[in-house]
Amino acid sequence: MLVEQALFTSAQTQNARGYHLVARSPGVPDQLARTLAVWGPTHDSLLGKEVDFQSLNYLPAADEWAAVSRTVYGQSEYSSRGGFRVETNLILLRREQLRGYGFNPLAFARTVLALGHLRLRKNAAVDLDRVELPQSSLACLYGDQESNTEPSPLVSAILERLRHERVAVIGDVDAESIVSSVLARLPERSRASLSYTTGLKPTLHRRFDLQFHPAADKHARRELEAAGIACLDASDPS
Repeated sequence: MLVEQALFTSAQTQNARGYHLVARSPGVPDQLARTLAVWGPTHDSLLGKEVDFQSLNYLPAADEWAAVSRTVYGQSEYSSRGGFRVETNLILLRREQLRGYGFNPLAFARTVLALGHLRLRKNAAVDLDRVELPQSSLACLYGDQESNTEPSPLVSAILERLRHERVAVIGDVDAESIVSSVLARLPERSRASLSYTTGLKPTLHRRFDLQFHPAADKHARRELEAAGIACLDASDPS
């Protein structure tokens, strides 16, 4: 199946400089491009400081579009202001195209990564084309065994809270594994509606249903709760 792609990072191009939607394939509509331009992670958006830190993200957008993305550190900022450039590569598709993946955005992201996409680019000034990807993953064809096992107390607590509010998991956890476990236990059609990030900081213009924070002091917790986000301690989710 054919999908679209885009790149959001800090660069100096003919159209703009600084953080912006640097490139997109021909089939990305203008409305979706504007959404991504506002949503895109900028300098200091990643929770981790390690050079190999990554965040896997999923955004259900308007008109049944969906954005599966990976945010990483790139080379130094072109402007020489210090620090590493933050780069987000995105695969954009219609939510119906997730059917062959059990409507599971993380299963789709893992397939995309295994095929060499969503990787750090050598050059930010690139022309992007549509990408041909498998219509389904082998893992989904053979069924999801994880959904048949007993969920952990933390996953159970997340599922309960997600029924009526957004959730932030506080603590040092394997965020990708938890997202996988949560998605496996949601009804298929609900999976493609759950926005999540494994490692981006919260902002007003990036609203996630499920997010993670290795540590959060009282002030940070108050800010999350004021935004209507329930804080769950990984060590004691009750």
